[in-house]
Amino acid sequence: MKTITRRSHVPRDGERGSATLENVIIFPVVILFIFGVFQAAIWLHARDVAHGAATAAYHAARTLDGSAGAGHTAGMAAITAANGTVESPNVTVSRTAETVVVTVTGSVSMTVPGFPGSTVSETVTGPVERYVAP
Repeated sequence: MKTITRRSHVPRDGERGSATLENVIIFPVVILFIFGVFQAAIWLHARDVAHGAATAAYHAARTLDGSAGAGHTAGMAAITAANGTVESPNVTVSRTAETVVVTVTGSVSMTVPGFPGSTVSETVTGPVERYVAP
């Protein structure tokens, strides 16, 4: 009958400390990857907030008695309700006799200190509501 013995790995002279060195190299890369995933989620959320604000501004400005000022107020209210997701927001509403164009821009805070912040910009365009006699 044959017995199986386990051999423990004894590091050779040139391998001592190699596991520590591998962890020192890999750990910062993994942490940067995790922060990158969080930053992407924050950016996507800020983009969604900007689009919602642009849509709210468009709906306020496109009504028959609406105005560019009403659209601007509605857009800023929607961004303010998001509690700082979009920093330094700018809502631009342009209304003509036939169309409304709303652009919302702002910056997104970074999770990794030292990197410059990214920006979001969303534009919504559509027709103005008009009365047609029956």
